[in-house]
Amino acid sequence: MVITLYPRPHDMKLTLVIELTALVFLSAIGVTNCTTYPPKIENIIKAASRDGIDLLSLPFASEAFDSITAIGASKNTSYIPSNASRIDVHVHVVPDFYRRLAPNTAGLPTPSWDVAGHLQAMMRFKVSHGVVSISLPGANVFQGNQAYTAGLARLLNEWMAELVRTFPERFSFFAVMPLPYTRSAITELKHALGTLNARGIGLLTNHEGVYLGNPTLTPFFSAVNGTKGGPHVCFVHPAIPLLRVSNGSLIEANPTVYATGLVEFYFETARAIMDLTASQTLTNFTNIRYSFSHGGGAFPSIEDRFLKSFSVLEGPAKAAYGSRVWYDSAGPTYFNQIKGLLGYGVPTSQLVFGTDFPYAPAPIYGPSIAALENASFLTDGEKRAIFKDNAEHLFDGRFR
Repeated sequence: MVITLYPRPHDMKLTLVIELTALVFLSAIGVTNCTTYPPKIENIIKAASRDGIDLLSLPFASEAFDSITAIGASKNTSYIPSNASRIDVHVHVVPDFYRRLAPNTAGLPTPSWDVAGHLQAMMRFKVSHGVVSISLPGANVFQGNQAYTAGLARLLNEWMAELVRTFPERFSFFAVMPLPYTRSAITELKHALGTLNARGIGLLTNHEGVYLGNPTLTPFFSAVNGTKGGPHVCFVHPAIPLLRVSNGSLIEANPTVYATGLVEFYFETARAIMDLTASQTLTNFTNIRYSFSHGGGAFPSIEDRFLKSFSVLEGPAKAAYGSRVWYDSAGPTYFNQIKGLLGYGVPTSQLVFGTDFPYAPAPIYGPSIAALENASFLTDGEKRAIFKDNAEHLFDGRFR
């Protein structure tokens, strides 16, 4: 008897029934996508599925998988000169798939990035190790879409973890969190710290208009505080200020005609510090350390006025500002700004080095670093500590 693989016309109905039956069976056993992925990607897909994240449903997943595979295959050209010893705690990476999703950042074009250019920048800045993060909007590209936000956070964290595995001496990373979706963020926290070996958590000053002191985020900070292996570091980066209006939509709340990254960022950082303080999130969860961007932004200029309005919090807050909070040097912060922090009694042990590469304007890097190198109000020992030792203390020496 001969069995034909190509049905004759009168066999079409039977063939259709067989095909439909096969599709139902494949769907029932979870085989809905016949694309074959490398084992590494298959493991990522399965781990996400166990956490309730369906990566295959995301329209950007395929490109992200390719990007993860490509970064893992990068040629290890990570030679850094022997005189490079600095630790950069405010430095970003821009995966190609992410840049296509977020082509603009705070009113300015999102910079292009590649690992070779990043390593070259590290050589110029005398940086031996960078704790990389994703700048805004992070996982909040698709406002209001929890599934896409959780999926994007997972893919970005897997990408950064692959970068670290490829260049373990050069990089560690702050994990992206899919806030304001607290349950998804707690799930991602466990995966990032427990499986991907993230060195800390990357937060924005607000996530879809929800600031960090909002009580809806208390379970998340409680989870960070209680996670084994702490204290854990939360790196806080300014975001576009957002307000939720009466119809439920979000609007950008930058009151000026200037790009948010040029003006409003300073106030966003101050707003986040105040919110964490006034809500007592900062003082209630003592197993969390914070690293704030750009020398704390505008906060030093309003600290007195703020704390005198919350006098019961002043003592505990100031104690935290000088012991569990660090402030990075990204941007032109060492010409005069950082003196404001020191004037409030913050010790130089809380100051760390950051470049903001590749987001800062190119002419800014050299003068900003030189301002720190030449700061007359710091001793040589304090400068060496800012460039390296203070970061070692912030992370308890755990970079890998």
